Amino acid sequence: MASIVQFTQDYRIAISRICGALIILLVLFTGSSSPNSGSSYLDLAVDFFAFILVITAAFGRLWALAFISGHKTKDLITEGPYSMVRNPLYFFSLIGAVGIGIMTNNVLIFGLIVILFGLYYPFVIRAEEKHLREVHGEVFDRYREKTPMFLPRPSLYREPSQYTIGTRLFRRAFFSVMWFPLLFMILFVIERLRDTGVLPTLLALP
Repeated sequence: MASIVQFTQDYRIAISRICGALIILLVLFTGSSSPNSGSSYLDLAVDFFAFILVITAAFGRLWALAFISGHKTKDLITEGPYSMVRNPLYFFSLIGAVGIGIMTNNVLIFGLIVILFGLYYPFVIRAEEKHLREVHGEVFDRYREKTPMFLPRPSLYREPSQYTIGTRLFRRAFFSVMWFPLLFMILFVIERLRDTGVLPTLLALP
């Protein structure tokens, strides 16, 4: 189990980038599920809503990563976003994934994102929490009893007046969360190019 946790930690970013590349390829080949995409105020509102979700995901993940930068391998983090939910990184990742799925305006891609998230992340969460239980024992049990696994409970929120983070790790975390906004902008450009006829739709969805 520890090896599984280590694998996901070592290759999570690579896996995310591969998924992002696959999404771009699918958008290039299949286009939108709506023949009038981009031609109404409703479409603009949907894109804006998707953008809000993506930005929330990026800053939420950065917030969570700030609390584990320099502490993850030795401490059980229970403050900041971790006081409301045990897995804030995955919660914000889901928000970002939904935002990307909405931005594609493609039911196939949105469905694949939901399915992949539903299959991959519960497995990772169980593996990581089993590892935390092995490392921290009853301390983690008490934390698990009072803190939700996935949906935040704001009433539990607490934070210290000061907090020390590893600056090098936080710098790496900052760049790692930027793939959500970057993917959004790439998809936005593709959508605009298709709307203007520069990019053809090779496989139209019903």
